[in-house]
Amino acid sequence: MKLKQKLILLILILSFQKTYANECGSFLSDFTAPICTDAKYIFWTGTGITLGLRLLKEYKGIDEIQERAAQKNHLKDLGQFGGDIGYGVLNGAYIIGQYFWGGRLGKERASHMLQATAYTVGTTVALKTAVHETRPGYPDENDSFPSGHASASFAFASVVTAQHGWGWGSAAHLAAIFISFSRLNDSWHYLHDVTAGMTIGLSYGWGIYFNHVEYNKPYWLTVLPTAKLDGLAFSFSQSF
Repeated sequence: MKLKQKLILLILILSFQKTYANECGSFLSDFTAPICTDAKYIFWTGTGITLGLRLLKEYKGIDEIQERAAQKNHLKDLGQFGGDIGYGVLNGAYIIGQYFWGGRLGKERASHMLQATAYTVGTTVALKTAVHETRPGYPDENDSFPSGHASASFAFASVVTAQHGWGWGSAAHLAAIFISFSRLNDSWHYLHDVTAGMTIGLSYGWGIYFNHVEYNKPYWLTVLPTAKLDGLAFSFSQSF
């Protein structure tokens, strides 16, 4: 066997030497990543803050921070811009950019963003459907909790930070904060809607990353050897 083939085989063996199970087991390990990896510290902290803000709103009868943001309208027309790019535009641009032009690690980075965004959006939609909270400025709409803009943008920010460090990550978090604040500014969400979305996005971005680096679970787009062990190929994989 040629040296190149031996090296490829060794990489494959080392990649699969550990189980894909996280703290809760292997079944649906990406879905459970927010509470079954070190992302649980983000998840439970964010959940506690969200619950506290929700109870405070119930106690006072109003969300003072949201009302103040809407009255002052700091963002003015920029609020609409934040709303527009908050529909997963940054996530999609990252996935496409990394997949086609991201170099050696591009496809794995694209897959990380795809997975984090997919689980984040799925969880957000499920909660919106179950909770039916009315929006502060649009009482005819009952899908306020949690904020999808906040969840998607913070999933984006967490993946960028995990993959590229806090240099680019800081810029990504500033973008997520801007998008999330625009939802308060334009009366689309209460503050606890935004913190809930932030918690979901951060938890999935980091949780799926921890599944990969700590438990050796491959991303959906994985690197595999070719049939003749003379190169590497990318393939889609999913396990339950």
